[in-house]
Amino acid sequence: MTLLIILMTLALVQIWGSGWPLHRDRWFDRWSARVEKAPQLQGQDGLLLGLSILPPVLAVALAMAFVESSAGGLGVLLLGIPLLLYCLGRGNFNDILSTYLRSWYRGDLKGAAEAARPLLREIHEEVGEGARLHEQVFRGAAYCAFERLFAVLFWFILLGIPGALLFRLSALYAERARGTEREISAARWLWLLEWVPVRVMGLSFAIVGNFAGCYRAWRQCLMCRERDTAQVLEAYLEGALGGINANECRFSDDISQVQRQSGAEIEGLQALLSRSLLLWITVLALTVLFT
Repeated sequence: MTLLIILMTLALVQIWGSGWPLHRDRWFDRWSARVEKAPQLQGQDGLLLGLSILPPVLAVALAMAFVESSAGGLGVLLLGIPLLLYCLGRGNFNDILSTYLRSWYRGDLKGAAEAARPLLREIHEEVGEGARLHEQVFRGAAYCAFERLFAVLFWFILLGIPGALLFRLSALYAERARGTEREISAARWLWLLEWVPVRVMGLSFAIVGNFAGCYRAWRQCLMCRERDTAQVLEAYLEGALGGINANECRFSDDISQVQRQSGAEIEGLQALLSRSLLLWITVLALTVLFT
């Protein structure tokens, strides 16, 4: 059932571009705000986080158990697909990157920065520095792809829909806590949830990319506690995409070497992510087949 839910969810994402029809987060905003107003929880960042996230997760777990007992596998399928769609990241990742690349190849750095803004928390320094902008977009795109899909699938495969919802609500909570006194605890909790999935992601990159370079980076980052998830992913990608050159860029017009090289890296990232997703589905299918 897990494999079927994933396949049907990904099919709907291909049709819609994302799970946007189900991405309605106002209920969580209202619930979190209500929890934050409780006077006995003021200054208790850990309790605020737990009481904001765990009740909805437990409610979904009970709902899934009830549906399975009353409607069987069909009920789990009908409820699991929309819930997994909700847990996926917001925005159309491929459209964002395509819009960014079009502006990048035209030399419109301001337009490229604006197109990439959904991938980045903030744009650092002036966008007139193309190499710096590309570095930020590359790191932001890698983390966005991981956070919106792969981390969700990891926790879904491990713990079912409650696991996927736990990760999504944790990510939403961390995003809303940014700039507040709750930011550190929320970011730390999200980092813990991402710790194992990002290392599984690194192994996936090694298998479908440059194995030697990525595996070397994977070993270096295996027990690292200083780097955040985006930095670990960037290290993996530098190894997995090692040796990529400007000639692999699919854009055929007359553009500078820097534009061509940077475009080839983004296109290489997209291809690597697609191969990694195929690897995960293949491994899951083989597991289902032989167990």
